[in-house]
Amino acid sequence: MPAGGGMASLEQGSSGHGAPGDLPDPTSEDDADGIGQIDAQEILELNRRFAEVRRSVGTLERQLLQGPRKYSRRDLSEQRGIPGRLAAVYWRSLGFTPVDEDTVVFTEEDAYAIGDLASLVEDGALSERAFASITRGLGFHMGRLAMWATEALVDEAKAAGRSDAEARLEMLDSVPDLLETLESQVMFAFRRQLAAYAARAGSEVLHRDTDELFPLQRAVGFADLVQFTRLSRDLTGAQLADVVGRFEAAGRDIISVGGGRVVKTVGDEIMFLADTPEDGAQIAVTLAEAISVDPDLPPVRVAFVWGSMFSRYGDVFGPSVNLAARMESVARPGTVLVDADTARAVAEALPGGFAASEGEDVELHGIGAVRVRELTRDRSTPLNLGL
Repeated sequence: MPAGGGMASLEQGSSGHGAPGDLPDPTSEDDADGIGQIDAQEILELNRRFAEVRRSVGTLERQLLQGPRKYSRRDLSEQRGIPGRLAAVYWRSLGFTPVDEDTVVFTEEDAYAIGDLASLVEDGALSERAFASITRGLGFHMGRLAMWATEALVDEAKAAGRSDAEARLEMLDSVPDLLETLESQVMFAFRRQLAAYAARAGSEVLHRDTDELFPLQRAVGFADLVQFTRLSRDLTGAQLADVVGRFEAAGRDIISVGGGRVVKTVGDEIMFLADTPEDGAQIAVTLAEAISVDPDLPPVRVAFVWGSMFSRYGDVFGPSVNLAARMESVARPGTVLVDADTARAVAEALPGGFAASEGEDVELHGIGAVRVRELTRDRSTPLNLGL
């Protein structure tokens, strides 16, 4: 794991390459307006907390970066043979603030990480386009994972009665002891996921009559909490986070047990894929059933489509995806909508498993009139979500 990734997660809002000493001094003249009438005791407390934060961040950063910053982009080019252009693309694609050619920001570990991937471009094994795409994916997902893991630790400390500031300081102090395990878990999960996607890609080779524009046959679905905007006005931040967390946890469990996978979540909405029409139906109907009976969650509206699509950047695209998204927006609370072709595909794949209503014609934005049908469980066995 490139050492720079840990640095950015610690210093959100900074230039992406500052040292612990770059943390703002709460008693400096620049902050004089902010402290206003703070008395001497409060200043002492601020200084104490500031010193604790510097110590914790510094300790963690030294462990994560595994050495001092010693190279600029020019140094990487002249001393390590890494093209300055690729170093700049790598750093920017990871999500860090760009630096000029002579700013010393890169560590020895950074040089190895950038050099390893850049060498594949130099050897012709990767194009610069693929190089940038892969590093964007690493930056996005590792950045989100770093945020997720640290906030989980903060939440755990707050649940034990700590204030937010105390919880964040406790998180900083606990990460060094967890780092080795967290790193091994990242590699394990990546290898497992890569194996699963490789097997799925291999199965695509055996398909006949593939549509080259939209080569993947998949069930794609969306589930969205109803009245989330109103909830966001009525609940505190912690309460709202709990609702989103419960929804996402329930959704991920249902999708995984049903044989699907989550593409992405955006607040109150989750997008999923499945490899067969019957798996898509089982996931969609179970989402509506399970969340509707959860007293701590508002009802959910769901739609899914069986059709062709293509995949890029960890996402899927195509008319089928657009149709599913538009149908979800008009579904009634607690129901699942499908189009006529999807209803037919489900009936053929699992006769008698699910029932589709006669349906009605609705006008979908950007698509036009579509015959939509509500899908319900018939004789299919509900998913067993027990662990």
